[in-house]
Amino acid sequence: MSATLQRIASRMDAVNQRFERMQNLGGHPIPTGTYDHLQSELAGVRSEVQKMADDFDQLSQSMQGAQIPANTLMGTLKRIGAAFIGSQIVKGVVGMSDELTQTTARLNLMNDGLQSTAELQDMIYQSALRSRGAYTDTAAAVSKMGLLAGDAFNSNEETVAFVEQLNKQFKIAGTSTEGQAAAMLQLTQAMGAGVLRGEELNSVFEQAPTIIQAITDYLGITTGELRDMAADGQITAEIVKNAMFAAADETNARFESIPMTWADVWTQATNIATMALQPLLEGINWLANNLAVIAPLVIGIGGAVGILVLLANWANICAAATRLWAAAQLTLDAAMAASPIGVIIALGALLIGVIFSIVAAMNKAQGTTVRALGVITGAFAVAGAFIYNTFYLPVWNLFADLCNFIGNVFNDPVAAIEILFLQLNQRVVGFVRDMVEKIESLINLIPGVEVNITGGLDSFYDSYSQRIQQIKDESGWQEFVQRKEAIDYSVAYNAGYDWGASLQDSIASSMGLDALSDTTDPTVGLLSSIADNTDQIADDVEMSTEDLELLRDIAERQEINKYTTAEIRVEMVNNNTISSEMDIDGVVNLLEVRVQEAMAASAEGVHI
Repeated sequence: MSATLQRIASRMDAVNQRFERMQNLGGHPIPTGTYDHLQSELAGVRSEVQKMADDFDQLSQSMQGAQIPANTLMGTLKRIGAAFIGSQIVKGVVGMSDELTQTTARLNLMNDGLQSTAELQDMIYQSALRSRGAYTDTAAAVSKMGLLAGDAFNSNEETVAFVEQLNKQFKIAGTSTEGQAAAMLQLTQAMGAGVLRGEELNSVFEQAPTIIQAITDYLGITTGELRDMAADGQITAEIVKNAMFAAADETNARFESIPMTWADVWTQATNIATMALQPLLEGINWLANNLAVIAPLVIGIGGAVGILVLLANWANICAAATRLWAAAQLTLDAAMAASPIGVIIALGALLIGVIFSIVAAMNKAQGTTVRALGVITGAFAVAGAFIYNTFYLPVWNLFADLCNFIGNVFNDPVAAIEILFLQLNQRVVGFVRDMVEKIESLINLIPGVEVNITGGLDSFYDSYSQRIQQIKDESGWQEFVQRKEAIDYSVAYNAGYDWGASLQDSIASSMGLDALSDTTDPTVGLLSSIADNTDQIADDVEMSTEDLELLRDIAERQEINKYTTAEIRVEMVNNNTISSEMDIDGVVNLLEVRVQEAMAASAEGVHI
């Protein structure tokens, strides 16, 4: 359109130029206003067309930009579709494997031993091809017939031939798949019971009337007579079998006259594929029955593949981890720069939350009632005991020993010096003993290993204590500054735990619930105070049984009176003067009439 309009505009310009030239040559003005107006209109059209072209270019660019996401979406949909189809194929193959395995197991049970199971399967396969039936359905029918009605047949070959005749009869009668299953079930039950009775006969007659016709032809009777015989239990399994075999030639001829359909072609192809895939299907079932053997191998292969994938993407993983670590480091640095104390408090709050969660999980798993706050305060108590034993206690005891040495050296210098050296040696022995105890604890962590290498050091350490005490007793030693004993860590933890647990219970009690008690049942803390809070309500609304019965009786009486007792109320005002008996008779008559009207008007139900 743009090119066409441009050509039109150029032609109009040429026309205007011709008019202008004629005007100049002739010396007379020639009106060109119409052409000028037309040219201006064409210029406006050109601008609109150009605007439309620009809009189209933008639309084209947008469509090109959307093409990449569209292609990505299409690729994703294709992958999803391929995955779905693949899962359906796998599901179908696994289902076929299970069905074939179950059928093979039943064939093993009903095999008479005249042939192997593989030969019996091939026999059934050939029968399915001849009768245009599915191999799996035919094999299932043969296995059920052999298991439930095996006594009715002389061999497996006869059972297969009987089922083949049934399949052909179904094909001749045009029986549906559901009808075949129903008729086959009834025939199997009848052959197993040895008698074809009314219910089985009706089902077979509805689904495959040609089978009933074969029986009537074999016996030479009518359908009505067949029903009577079936009702009397005279149609035996032997009669049914012989009737089918007697009609075999006619059945085969009629069956061959039926043209093959595409459904029959698909069934035949499925049978061929089933037999071709039988080793694969058996292998799939073998996997299902040997998971204990396969699972470690699969896990190993999966682990190997996972490691290879991890190594192949190690650079990307490291880069991502580095970026995450850098972001976390920047966040932590910014927080530390803003308020280091706030970061420490935040970490402490996080640690407290983790401890509470761990304790709650342990309580739920083990049925205990450990207090998380007690665990925290117990840990702080152990830390304080460690600081006390490691740093404060040695300094204090050294100070006490020096003070006592100075205080007793002038009384008995030999004893004072001897005690001082013995105490120094005892400290060295105690230090070595502590180190050996830690090594002993590590060794005893090994399963089946238990050693005791600190027993001699304990005796040696105690001998120093006995010797020092003996010298003190003999020399009249005076303790100017008392030595202090180390704090036992278990004692410190228990004391700290008891204090924290008590504090937690106090906080919970002040809040009116027991939600902080870390019990195994979280509803205990939320519901424990409901009974106490509702006692007052129960007292306020409590009502005796006698009161309830009285109220019920009153309500019943009022309801009964409403329908059985009519209240008669006659309002009569007479301002006349009664001066004779005639006036009295009139008043009485009128009163009677008003009473009757009142009774009729007040009736609300049936009056007793």
